[in-house]
Amino acid sequence: MSAQGNHTLISKVLIVGLLIAIGSYLFHPEVGQFSLMWNGAPVATPWLNFAALPTALVIMLITGLLMVLLFLGVGIFLFIGAGFLALLAIFILVPFFWPILLIMFLLMAVFSLLG
Repeated sequence: MSAQGNHTLISKVLIVGLLIAIGSYLFHPEVGQFSLMWNGAPVATPWLNFAALPTALVIMLITGLLMVLLFLGVGIFLFIGAGFLALLAIFILVPFFWPILLIMFLLMAVFSLLG
């Protein structure tokens, strides 16, 4: 039994995404301008513009990597990994917020006994 991929779906998704990107680029009022805003005011410092480009490229690289992983079927692995990291963060923060957690636990216990 061979695994068959749905290549037409992938190509349709890529074509629709390309059309949306081209349309949003062509019909945007500030097309062709790269401006950086800081607290609502435009920034004219060339050093900040120089620093913003690698950041945007890294974000696009991470987004592209996540899209490739999505098409490879690694979505549930990423979901479980994100859940594990969230639980790990909770376990790290628990010693600092134990009174709040105790109140929440007592509220859950009282409501479960009453209802």
